[in-house]
Amino acid sequence: MRQRCARRSLPRSEQYTGLDTHIIRLRWPWECEAIAPDRLRYTRRFGLPTNLGPLEKVWVVVAGADQFGTIALNNAPLGQISGEAKRAEFDVTRLLAPRNVLVLEIELPPEEPGATPPERPRRERSPAEMIGEVRLEIRS
Repeated sequence: MRQRCARRSLPRSEQYTGLDTHIIRLRWPWECEAIAPDRLRYTRRFGLPTNLGPLEKVWVVVAGADQFGTIALNNAPLGQISGEAKRAEFDVTRLLAPRNVLVLEIELPPEEPGATPPERPRRERSPAEMIGEVRLEIRS
């Protein structure tokens, strides 16, 4: 069942320090779908950034996920996101279309019998979630 994700404030994180960087924060609306008890799919649609120069690159930056995830743009897998508050970035310049669909699937690791579950302050009983900002960075 698809639904809008609950609005919550996402922390800012370190940003690419290039001199000529334009940041587009992919805030709300994200669609959220439970695909398993410990797995959520977040979907965000966005348009092609305008006025891109021939030497500019567009990166998707994920500031953090809880605890593991995968990311895809327009059905093309980009890679993995691992660990709380660990930054992941992907060059998506060649994958962009006039209309784009970004999909993050976030999951918790399986619980091993007798193992200590991962620390998740204030989120012990909640499903997996994004815990950091997701943005586009246009770098020249």
